[in-house]
Amino acid sequence: MKKSLIILTAVSLCTSVLFFGCKKDKPETDLPVLKLTPENVSGKSGFNVSTVLSGTVQNGVKNFYISKTINLKIDSSWGTNGILKVTTIADGQNTFEYPFSYTLQDNEVDKLVGFNYRIEDAKGKAAEKDLTVNTIASGAQIIASHPWKISSNLWETATPPEESLQECGKDDIWTFNRDSTMSVNYGASGCLFDGFNIFSKWTLSEDEKTFTRTYYSIFNPANVTTEVYKVISLTKDRMVLEITLDLSVFGLGEEELFKYTYDAY
Repeated sequence: MKKSLIILTAVSLCTSVLFFGCKKDKPETDLPVLKLTPENVSGKSGFNVSTVLSGTVQNGVKNFYISKTINLKIDSSWGTNGILKVTTIADGQNTFEYPFSYTLQDNEVDKLVGFNYRIEDAKGKAAEKDLTVNTIASGAQIIASHPWKISSNLWETATPPEESLQECGKDDIWTFNRDSTMSVNYGASGCLFDGFNIFSKWTLSEDEKTFTRTYYSIFNPANVTTEVYKVISLTKDRMVLEITLDLSVFGLGEEELFKYTYDAY
């Protein structure tokens, strides 16, 4: 009888252990729920990318922070020591939609850039979402990254096509700044009319197919001329541009085609 009592007690203890051991914690149903669309963005330096963070916060929004990292390290230049406190969403708000826009930076090309969005509610409960940003060097950044030396000016519509770059122009160095200003160094030799026109501005279209540069005459600064080139190719080492010129005033054609080649200097 005593032996049966011991066995019964042991079985009861095991049953209790199993019952309480398997008892699960009650799931939290009031945590903030966030959605980020999209979660990955990619683009060229100098252009904007955007995403939208939306959420449901049952206990009401208390704090909203966005932190930024570059190559997994905090970017201290962002916000305060890498963390930006967002105040455009009112305290206590239960639903929200937050559009986020960012201008891709030249110095972040080929680096791992990330943004973390953290929402905290009135009870101290939190949820997070992460955005991954991929930045590619834009054509404008490539053009502004170093000076360019002209190496060819091919007159394509001549019969036969001929090189028209003068010897005095072979040491010309062109500099295109990121703020769209530009300058030209005509070198030691210099051609007869060098310096008569002042080159001041340049642009590259968003689709990177059209390059323009603007100049004015030193004798009449109000007389501004804009040259429009077709971009044939553009790499970090070489830029090839093509332009159509009306040379009928010189007894030539109205649509003479010239192809300019510039090499990195």
